[in-house]
Amino acid sequence: MGRIVRTAQPASPVLQRRLESTIGGNLKAEAVEENLQTGAGDGKAKKGDDYLERVAKYVPAEIVAFFIFVNSILDNAVKKPVAVAQASDAKDVPDAVRTAIQTVTMAGFSVWDISRVVFVIALAMTPLYLKSMSDSADGTEAPGANIVMSMLAFPFWAYAVDAVAFRPWHDGALASIMLAIFTVISGAVRPEYLSGLFKRKPSKK
Repeated sequence: MGRIVRTAQPASPVLQRRLESTIGGNLKAEAVEENLQTGAGDGKAKKGDDYLERVAKYVPAEIVAFFIFVNSILDNAVKKPVAVAQASDAKDVPDAVRTAIQTVTMAGFSVWDISRVVFVIALAMTPLYLKSMSDSADGTEAPGANIVMSMLAFPFWAYAVDAVAFRPWHDGALASIMLAIFTVISGAVRPEYLSGLFKRKPSKK
C-alpha cells in the first residue's frame, strides 16, 4: 500500500464516460462498482482506496510525529506556569494561560511565538512531504486530493494533541469530538470528488 491515497480507475474510456454519467443519475452506483471490481472493458480496472485506507492516508503521520515531538519539549517548558494560571481565579482563563506561556522564553524567544512558528512550519511541510512521497509513474495516486485533505486534517490533529499554540483554548472533550467528526467526514471524501480542482483547464485562444 502506497503512502498517497489512490483513486479508482475505470477499465476503459467507455467505462470512464459511464462513470462520469453517474453524476446525472444515469447509471446505478452498484453497476459502476461492479465494473470497477471486475475490470470490465478494454483494460483492467483498478479499485481505489477504501474508507479506512483513506482515513489513514489523509493523516500526515510523519509530520504529526514531528509536531508531537517538538510540542512535548515546549509543553515541558510551560507546564508549571500554565498549571498556576489554570488554577488561578482569573476571569479570563485563556488570556491568563496565554500570558503564562509568553513569560517562558527559549534563547530570548517566547515559547508562545515558537509554538505558533512550529505549527506554521509543520503545516507548510505537509504538501512538500506528500509531494515527495508521490510516484508520478503511478496513475492511480491522487496527491492533490491528499494534500488538500491532509492540510485540513492537520489543525484538528494539532488541537487534539494539545498543541501549545492552542493551549489557552484547549478542551479535551471538544478535541475528541472535533477529531471524531473530521475523521468520519474525511474517510467519506474520495479523491475523485476533488479531482476537478486539479485538472488543467484548456486555454482559450
